Amino acid sequence: MINQENIQGFIKWSNIVGILSIVFGALAALGGVVAFLVGAIPGVLMIIAGIKLLNAKKAAQELVGIEDQALFSEKLNQLITESTAFFKFQGIYYIASIIMAIIGIIAYIAFFAIMFSNTSMY
Repeated sequence: MINQENIQGFIKWSNIVGILSIVFGALAALGGVVAFLVGAIPGVLMIIAGIKLLNAKKAAQELVGIEDQALFSEKLNQLITESTAFFKFQGIYYIASIIMAIIGIIAYIAFFAIMFSNTSMY
C-alpha cells in the first residue's frame, strides 16, 4: 500500500507547483504576446502543465482512504497519467524556452552586427 504521508506531501507540493506554474505561465504568455505572438507558446505550455499537475493532485486526493483495489488501481493510473503529462509539458516548455533564447541571442547579435557594420561605412 502507498504511504499516506508521501501522498499528503505529493498533494501539498503538486498544489503549490501547479498553481505557480499557471501563474508564471500566464505572465510568460502575456510577456510573449507583447514581444511576438510565438513568444506566448512557452507560457501556454506552462499553464497546461500546471493544470495537469492540479489534475494529478486531485487523483492523489481521491486515492486517500480507498479500500477497493480496482478503484485504487484506476485512481493510481490516473495519477501517473496526469503526472506524466505534467512532466511532458514541462520538458516541452524547457525545450521551447531554450529555442526562444537561442533565437533571441542570434537576433541580438545580428542587430548589433548590422548596427556596427552600418556605422563603419560612414
